[in-house]
Amino acid sequence: MHNFNSKQHELITYVVMDHETSIEQEDYWLKHFFKAVVFFIASIIVLSLFRIFFLYYFSAGLNITGANFLPALGVGIRVDAKWLSLALLPAFLVFLFSYWKPFLFKYAAVLAGFGLFGMVLLDAVNFGFFSFYKTPISPLVFGFFQDDTKAILQTLWQDWPILSYLLVLFCGIAVPFVAASLFFNRLKASPRDYQLFLLSIVSILLFAFFIRGSIGKFPLRQEDFAVSKVQLINASVPNGAAALYEATKAWRNFQIKGEPSQALTKFGYSNIEEAKKDLAVRAHTSTQLSFRPNVVFAVMESMSGDIFNSHDSLVNNTLGALDTALEDAVVFRKAVSIENGTFPSLEGLLFDTPISPISQSIYGRKELSFSQIRAFKEAGYRTIFLTGCPEPWRQINDTFKFYGFEEIYGQAAIGEKFPNAEKSPWGIGDKWMFKFAEDLLKEAEGTGRPVFIMMLSTTNHPPFKVPDGEQVSKVDISKLPKTINLEGSYDGNMKMLLKTYQYAANSLGNFILDLRNKGWLKNTIVAATGDHNARMRYQSEGNWHHVFGVPVLFWLPDQNLKASVDTDRWVSHRDILPSLLAMSTGKILGNEKGRNLFAKDTEEGAVSFIGWSGSGFVIGKPGMVTLNGKNLECYNWRDDKLVKAESCSNEQETMGKEARAQRAISEYIVRKGLQE
Repeated sequence: MHNFNSKQHELITYVVMDHETSIEQEDYWLKHFFKAVVFFIASIIVLSLFRIFFLYYFSAGLNITGANFLPALGVGIRVDAKWLSLALLPAFLVFLFSYWKPFLFKYAAVLAGFGLFGMVLLDAVNFGFFSFYKTPISPLVFGFFQDDTKAILQTLWQDWPILSYLLVLFCGIAVPFVAASLFFNRLKASPRDYQLFLLSIVSILLFAFFIRGSIGKFPLRQEDFAVSKVQLINASVPNGAAALYEATKAWRNFQIKGEPSQALTKFGYSNIEEAKKDLAVRAHTSTQLSFRPNVVFAVMESMSGDIFNSHDSLVNNTLGALDTALEDAVVFRKAVSIENGTFPSLEGLLFDTPISPISQSIYGRKELSFSQIRAFKEAGYRTIFLTGCPEPWRQINDTFKFYGFEEIYGQAAIGEKFPNAEKSPWGIGDKWMFKFAEDLLKEAEGTGRPVFIMMLSTTNHPPFKVPDGEQVSKVDISKLPKTINLEGSYDGNMKMLLKTYQYAANSLGNFILDLRNKGWLKNTIVAATGDHNARMRYQSEGNWHHVFGVPVLFWLPDQNLKASVDTDRWVSHRDILPSLLAMSTGKILGNEKGRNLFAKDTEEGAVSFIGWSGSGFVIGKPGMVTLNGKNLECYNWRDDKLVKAESCSNEQETMGKEARAQRAISEYIVRKGLQE
């Protein structure tokens, strides 16, 4: 009997202890469940603070009220909740199983840390990307792997506040963990099993809702990011993860699918003939020279229009010898680039394309009928692409021969001819590139076969350093326009930017002066422009003509052409090659292309493919018109500022329709050509 009571007591004790253990386990799981909720909420707050700082930092001088920003913040929180839920999904699933296996909670915490790290890191990348390209992460980000990756990393280390980024990264990750550690440490709830089960089901449903981002017909998607007429506010909506996702989709989908006509329908045209009706009528006055000149086209790295126009030979000498060379040049100071990055601008110049990259896609080794360089080759020119970059940069040594270039030269070829030339992370000094070009022109003088040389310089690129120990003249950053935030540009390294700008411009100027002294300008056309503006911090809204501004320069053998041109008009990258082709080969490009700037009766308006959902804009004396699909939005000049108009004037309407037709047909031609 005593033995029986003893066993009964042991059984009761075991049951009680097991019940107490179960209660402790349930309390432990519930406590950490609520801690996880705190972690999630704190993470959302951190990501929202990133968004608020993003808008604050880039909106200097822009009058944005709380009412303007609240819709962006609301949609932004949904975007953060969606992508944070996806990032924490592995941690969430492991946490659910930790009810039965408590040791799994530690693994869930580690996975949560990795997920949050990825979110904060991508927000930091998106911030840096926007400061560089004035757009959230786009397919251009994949150029990190196609460029010289080592050079990019070196540039980031030397010219970006990496330590500040790392500090922000650490704080962004630490805050949610610290917040979670402060709450629910003494929770004693003794929940029932069915209550925990219901809590798990509700949390799963909430997770699914957050991932979908919407209870409507469609999940949260890119179209929801447009909450304002202010582009900067819309740019603040996607976080880094969302922007990278959209960029990845665009990158992977860069196989031109569907009929080319889709390029027309998105701009409101049912067919190509309907689009052509909106094109301007051009007189196509002949500007062909009486002989076939050599043609040189120099695309200068970050040749900013604002820095060009701020030149003062005494206190802010940004041009060097180029100042003297401009005495007999045609100078367009009001000009915009076709795109806002080196390679997109380069492809835009070559192909007149709003779609980029083409040469890094599956079409890279395809003969492209729409390449504008082919016209020089067909006219008997020796066609050369010359750059200070290494030849394998962006695979140009393999792909550019398919676009009409017979020869490609870069850092290796230049360095072999000039072995003492200093090399930077991005290539060889501009001075040596121009000396190499002089030798090519000398060969052309000897053979009698005209040569077309397109050049891409490299020196005026961060990390900024004047090569070969060359001395430069005095520069003064205070002479730059007030639209530039000097403190927010290049982490305060603006003075060195002006010095390398001067070196590059001086190299171009000496090249021109050498051609003049040798008498070669009598049979050579030279054009020069910047690939894009320098990466300076602007208040973009209303200052797009500054943000995307570059100079466009010509040196012509025929002074009559120079005398008849209107240099006060707005021009674009798109106008350069049509002008060069008309003067050298007599080839007249279609009305959907850029203008021949030296012909009479060409329409008003310089067209760029930058921004506004990739549709671009047109700018001229009547103001600016954005080409957002079928819609035209107009801006009026108010002194040196572009201000949103209530309605478009007749001149703006005409300019916008002509530009919209050009934009639609340009994409149609590219899409059709890629499918041939």
